[in-house]
Amino acid sequence: MSLEGIAGGSMRTPCRMEALVMVIVLFVGSTSAGRINETSAYQTCITTPASCTSLRLFSSSLTGTLPTELGTLTSLTLMWMHTNQLTGTLPSELGTLTSLMHMSLPVNQLTGSIPWELAALTSLKQMHFNLNQLTGTLPTELGALTSLTGLDLGDNLLTGTLPSELSTLPNLYYMDLISNHLTGTLPSELGLLASLSYLYLGSNQLTGTLPSDLGALPRLKYMRLQSNQLTGTVPSELGALTNLYRMQINHNQLRGALPSELGNLTRLSWMFVCNNTGLCGDIPAGVIPDADSRWGCPVALEGTLLGSDCPISPTTVSLSTDSPTGSTATFTPTSSPTASAPTVFPTVSPTTSSPTSSPTALPTTSPT
Repeated sequence: MSLEGIAGGSMRTPCRMEALVMVIVLFVGSTSAGRINETSAYQTCITTPASCTSLRLFSSSLTGTLPTELGTLTSLTLMWMHTNQLTGTLPSELGTLTSLMHMSLPVNQLTGSIPWELAALTSLKQMHFNLNQLTGTLPTELGALTSLTGLDLGDNLLTGTLPSELSTLPNLYYMDLISNHLTGTLPSELGLLASLSYLYLGSNQLTGTLPSDLGALPRLKYMRLQSNQLTGTVPSELGALTNLYRMQINHNQLRGALPSELGNLTRLSWMFVCNNTGLCGDIPAGVIPDADSRWGCPVALEGTLLGSDCPISPTTVSLSTDSPTGSTATFTPTSSPTASAPTVFPTVSPTTSSPTSSPTALPTTSPT
């Protein structure tokens, strides 16, 4: 069944309000995908469209584009049109549905960008556009959706950075932007989302470090940041996430030791850290990295140095000589007799003018 061409029988005729009403009538009865059972609600939409409060046209084999006339259903509070074969773009006219609370359009073939006009939907609680082919950047205007509790834009083709304006959503409980093409760093402002329980940002192209501000999310249960390009160390502040149940930071470029504070996460049941070649050192007491091939970690510690000593970083020193500029040298100190890296002593300019003078050794200080 198509949203286009129902009126007049032409597949090229744009859908008008009359055609939309016909769609509603047709889907009150049986369809190939099952029966829609809310006859009274649809009768309201047919007789007085301005009083229509819900459209439940999910899993109904719909094709074609979303009609701009949807914007005239000004009393609409619920729009469920997911799991169809809808194409085309999201009409900007959807921004006129100021009573809308639930908008569900996932599992379609929608393209184009997310209209900034949707920022006018200040009653909106749930926005689900996942599993489409949406492109463009995330509108910063979405930060005006102060009633929003769920934002699911995962599995699209979105680009650009994660707007810090999203941190102004005080009721946001669920944020899913997984499997897009987002770049840039994680905004430290994410730590202001006090209601956030689900943070899904995996499988993007995010860079930079893990903000220590993430440790200020008291309700966080699921943190999925896998398969990005994150660098730096794991902040000790994450040890304050006492409600955390699942942590996925695998397949990044994190380094250093896991902080001992992670041992405070007594509710942590799943932790994936594999394929961070710079992670090293002892595993904190109470922390058990997991293995599960479904999540990209067939071996728990694969691609890490966890459980072994961290490599000792080179230290750069500057030694002054009689020349106008001192020479700089690098050496690797040994911290124990068993350290594997040999000490490399610096070479500095000779203190005499003789071309055959031997290099000056490291200075020593006699005890006083």
